[in-house]
Amino acid sequence: MTQAQAKQRTADYMGQALADLPQPVATAGERENGTNCFRNDAPSEYDGRVVEVTERRLSGIPGDRQAEYVERLRTRIEAMGFRQDDSGALRTSAHFTNSTDQFTGSIDGIGSSYGTLVIGFSSPCVWPDGTKPPR
Repeated sequence: MTQAQAKQRTADYMGQALADLPQPVATAGERENGTNCFRNDAPSEYDGRVVEVTERRLSGIPGDRQAEYVERLRTRIEAMGFRQDDSGALRTSAHFTNSTDQFTGSIDGIGSSYGTLVIGFSSPCVWPDGTKPPR
């Protein structure tokens, strides 16, 4: 998988997750950039791979309906093949992993009184052009 394909997949997952949320809700870009991956044997040294990230801030969620939004998102994310990593009840965030492609998802801000949640999807580490360069 290339960096561009990883970015597209995070955007696709986001679109699916937000497709049928109850209204009112406003979405705004939170983070659209990737980050570098580190070598396993030298955790302060970049290895040339990248992680792509797509995050959206959802605002305007009525306080008395936040649980409904969280449950709708959780159900939708799990329907896309992700499984919740956390054991037990949701706290202030929930984290998910798709075992098929190793992408991750998250819901942050659960229980916040600000009427805002942050939804994110991240790729696993990928080589920018899809293959490890020769050394």
